[in-house]
Amino acid sequence: MAALLERDAELVELEAAVAALADGRGQLVLVGGEAGVGKTSLVGELRRRVGARATFVFGACEPLSVPVPLAPLREIAEAAGDAGLDDLWPGDRLRLARGLLSALAARAPAVAVIEDAHWADPATLDVVRLLARRLEAAPVALVVTYRDDEADANPVLRQLLGDPVTRASVLRLRLRPLSEAGVRELAEPSGVDAARLARVTGGNPFLVVESIAAGGALPASVRDAVLARASRLSTAARHVVAAAAVIGQRVDPELLEAVAPRSGAAVEEALAGGVLVAGGRMLGFRHELVREALEESVSPPRRAALHARVVEALVARDSVDHARLAHHAELAGLADDAARFAALAAADAERLGALREAALQAERALRLGRRLDESERLELLLRHSRTANFASVRLEDAVESAEEAIRVASRAGDRVGRGRAFVALAGALWSLDRVERARDAAEEAVAVLADAGDVAQLARAQATRVRIEATAFDPALALALGPEALDAAERAGLAETALDVSISIGLARGHQGDAGALRALVATARAAREAALPIETVRTYVNLVFTGVMLREHAVVDAAAAEALDLFDEYQTVIPANAVELYRARSLLDRARWAEAEATFALPGREWAAEAPVLVALRGLLGARRGDDAAAHEVEEAWASLRDVPESSRHGTVRVALVESAWLQGDREGALQQVLAALRSPAMRFARPAADLAVWGRRLGVEVAPPPGAPVPVRYELAGEWRRAVGAWRELEAPYEAALAALPGDDRAAREAVGVLQRLGAGAAVRAFRRERERLGAAALRGPRRSTLVHPAGLTRREQEVLEQLATGATNAAVASALHLSERTVAHHVAAILRKLGVAGRAAAVEEARARGLVAPQDRQPRR
Repeated sequence: MAALLERDAELVELEAAVAALADGRGQLVLVGGEAGVGKTSLVGELRRRVGARATFVFGACEPLSVPVPLAPLREIAEAAGDAGLDDLWPGDRLRLARGLLSALAARAPAVAVIEDAHWADPATLDVVRLLARRLEAAPVALVVTYRDDEADANPVLRQLLGDPVTRASVLRLRLRPLSEAGVRELAEPSGVDAARLARVTGGNPFLVVESIAAGGALPASVRDAVLARASRLSTAARHVVAAAAVIGQRVDPELLEAVAPRSGAAVEEALAGGVLVAGGRMLGFRHELVREALEESVSPPRRAALHARVVEALVARDSVDHARLAHHAELAGLADDAARFAALAAADAERLGALREAALQAERALRLGRRLDESERLELLLRHSRTANFASVRLEDAVESAEEAIRVASRAGDRVGRGRAFVALAGALWSLDRVERARDAAEEAVAVLADAGDVAQLARAQATRVRIEATAFDPALALALGPEALDAAERAGLAETALDVSISIGLARGHQGDAGALRALVATARAAREAALPIETVRTYVNLVFTGVMLREHAVVDAAAAEALDLFDEYQTVIPANAVELYRARSLLDRARWAEAEATFALPGREWAAEAPVLVALRGLLGARRGDDAAAHEVEEAWASLRDVPESSRHGTVRVALVESAWLQGDREGALQQVLAALRSPAMRFARPAADLAVWGRRLGVEVAPPPGAPVPVRYELAGEWRRAVGAWRELEAPYEAALAALPGDDRAAREAVGVLQRLGAGAAVRAFRRERERLGAAALRGPRRSTLVHPAGLTRREQEVLEQLATGATNAAVASALHLSERTVAHHVAAILRKLGVAGRAAAVEEARARGLVAPQDRQPRR
């Protein structure tokens, strides 16, 4: 009781939380504080006060080298009666959270306690977060204790602590050290100098109590305080306590008896001396600080021997806790055993979806496994590459493991293993945005597995290749390869792989402007959710929203984005959620709802992954439309970040932004050059950027055939039907595009367009529109120039005529006279020719033109 001084306020709040359970109102209770501040004691006192009115169940996290996935939740489920949760552990965490909450609610009112969450594995914390979001309407309180000074070392815990900040169903308690008055109240019976005790211990209740128990001495450390108490035990009891400390914070008495035989009397002595405590059928320590100090006091050789005895005892009990076995075996120095258990623990963890722990256990097995045969090493390398990649654990390591797996399989002549390794390599390279190498690896995987006789592995390799082509390279090729991959997946009975291929096919159809892609992706999303496949569900929704934006189907975007964000909030998939936010912001930009789009573009501290250049380009483009001189640099920065990456639809988006940004700044020639370069680039494989670039080509005087999948207003603009184009853009909720479509229109349409741009706040666009109208003059309705697009150097018809004149040795004055131009205009044309040919002077331009066959050879030039 003494350790609970100055905790009345916290206990009042906790008791109120338990009382609210009778009305079906649960809470997440976060109890933080430094080590030894009394978090466990606080929960214990709460149970003593209200245990008759509520069911208490406990689960604890332990400081193992690699945590046991979901261990504290399994303890809670077991204490709650399980209620059929066995089938849910290796499945969807959302379903697991619902099942666990149902099991707890069956024993309502219930208080579930998870202690020491700073050591929790990510899977446990994911489920805790999902539980927390459902407590408000459930007769269950979830109490989570953690060391707040260690929370930052666990990123998922930090995310959990920040996630429910605004929720009314969250109670946050931060326990503070005792005041000097509190220390004095504790110290008074012992006669210890309270002021000095408060100063030395900092008011930490654990240290205060241990110091008093040490007979008035003031230990210099926690270790000294603990050992002072333990020193009063008999030798036998100290041996048993040391064995218990090696086992862990929660000690099964039967396991302790196996490690330290005939320990009954010694255990009773340790309990009486306050070194061990009993909690239900389990033994433990009053605090993890006690266990740590006792374990560290054991000599290294004896500690290793005790760990070895723990391994023997666990194996004898036919334990399936491979993670715990691997932990003790490594500390015992049993490298081969540790490797064997770690390999099994890695498989266990991957089956549970605990990919970080799977990767760490596979790494441990590879590091310690000196006697692994080639097939065992291959499987571990593949598991490590696969799980490290998806868990974002050292992505470079994922690449290295895949490459080593290729070498191992090649030495063994294992074609299937080699193909699987190339699939793993493709995934790891893709995560690092090395997309060209990823495609090469996927192609190699398909080639290796084509006649290897394993339909399932071939299907997975084909799915990987289709995904890469659809996302980054060639949608048409993805559609050509897709049916075979889908057929292979279905023949092999691989539901996840079949869905993966279906998503890629839907995306590829969207990239080609096929409106049916949206219906296909909606059906795939439904199938993925019904099959409880989180990864495929997330990927489908991301691509559904993206495709809706590409097709300018804004109603689909709004509905799918809202559904996706709710779902991703449950799954806590940060980067996919941010991608959906960005895609919807682009839809808002298309609809000229710029303030809403800007709010997303301006969000700091978000992880955008591969979409970062698109965000920067769109943000810069919005600023450029408004007249922000610095905004153009953002667009150029986005392009610079993508310049060395093989072209995908991302590049197309940024290319369009570059063209418009140059035009807005009055650099019409620069905009034209960007268009000409883009029209010859892989960006034209993707319907949306191809259509946008074609329109800008038309506006800049280049005739472009409508690309496949171009929307109706684009087709009208390219056909010169500006009135229909304006109306069609308006039907697509695109007032900015509708205004620009009026560029070649009559004066009335132009005035209306300028008014729209002014109302949008597009000052730079207003100025650019007026400049273009002045340039067009009476020739505003002239058709575009086909010659510019088809010319091999991108020269206009007039520039070609000037170049031919230059080849005769004519001066600017002579060229002006021959072509009926001003000398100033000729000088502009000459400058453009030099830039397009990439040369510095007139003579070099003529030489380059002759080398490229743009003008007749010198001996055929007419004399003037």
